Amino acid sequence: MHSTAAFLLATCVWLAPATAQDKVTVLKGAKIYPVASNPIDGGIVVLQGGKIAAVGGATLAIPDGADVIDCAGKVITPGLIDAGTSLSVSAKNANEQSEEVTPHMRILDAIEPGHTAFTRVRANGVTTVQINPGNRNVIGGLGAIVKTWGNTTAEMLVKDASNLRVTLGAEPGDGNRDIRSGMPRTIYYRRPMTRMGTVWMVRKAFYDAISYREQKTVPDPKQQPPVDPGLEVLLQVLEGKLTVHTTARAEQDIRTALRIAKEFGYKTVIQGGTETWRVIDDVAEAQAKVVFSPPSLSGANNPDGAQGRLHTLNMMAERGVPFAIQTESSLGERSLAHEAMVAMRNGLSFDKALAAVTLVPAQVLGIDDRMGTLQPGKDGDVVVWSGSPFDPTSRAERVFINGRAVRTQ
Repeated sequence: MHSTAAFLLATCVWLAPATAQDKVTVLKGAKIYPVASNPIDGGIVVLQGGKIAAVGGATLAIPDGADVIDCAGKVITPGLIDAGTSLSVSAKNANEQSEEVTPHMRILDAIEPGHTAFTRVRANGVTTVQINPGNRNVIGGLGAIVKTWGNTTAEMLVKDASNLRVTLGAEPGDGNRDIRSGMPRTIYYRRPMTRMGTVWMVRKAFYDAISYREQKTVPDPKQQPPVDPGLEVLLQVLEGKLTVHTTARAEQDIRTALRIAKEFGYKTVIQGGTETWRVIDDVAEAQAKVVFSPPSLSGANNPDGAQGRLHTLNMMAERGVPFAIQTESSLGERSLAHEAMVAMRNGLSFDKALAAVTLVPAQVLGIDDRMGTLQPGKDGDVVVWSGSPFDPTSRAERVFINGRAVRTQ
């Protein structure tokens, strides 16, 4: 009797999520920005099974029994995507500083699913984020892409090991000291102190990976090296299976990031890119993608002394350089929609600004088959705005993740 009741209870628990997912929700009457196609006035979005089932005009058929939500006077966009955050992860937990090069560390292990930062960004229309290791290591580890709703990291996870974080410039050597004489007393006596040292550590890591790869081809198994998790990650980079996201703000660091990538033949995305305006020809020639620092901080001081310009995004748009806008936030303290608004105030078109927080970050992160636009078959990540999404008076009134209305407060 007891076992039968337990079986029935387990069956009910198992079926409940599927029933919820099968629910059909229709958002009707809003101005829709699909991103991949022209806007639709008074359009309809159909969500079913966690996906976008249909997008169209007022004549689109509405399934029988659907939960219809009147969105007249509202604006609908895809859920926003923040391609560069440390959301929910404290600075202490974002950097494993026992070694300078830690490619095998995974930021997924430090993410706090219940953190209020996720609620905060959902309230600002962000449905997906890439969370990165910190900038205090030369090679900091593997980032992760997650949805901003879920009870566990497994439930939130979109893509583990989404990129390898490399940091150039001042941050990896910030606070480090020369031993000169005596014994080192802390880890800060044994890390790079200059740009030269930082760049050498990146090069050395990849030279070590190349040597490791050659040793693995030795016919005699007894002479092959033991498995090295860090070098295995670097081999994935060299084989084109994993993209490097290189934090490079100043002109010389951007050039160096492109030069090292070319030297070792791997793919890199420039993260930060504050002085891209100085090296726009190099970036365009390399066909590099940029995850740009918050436009609202263009005139602010940064660790590398890079000088921002308000027209940088416009320059990239004119030269055809793909760029996403990031917030670089850990607590959701910056609104991604606000950063897009700042970019528009400095001349960027609405279409480019919207793409920079939806389609382009999806492309940069390799998840554009699932999100970034409103198209049938993609994840049901949708935001209903009270007005134009980048208007300072607008707010995200409804947020759907995987077709499910989620809490934003």
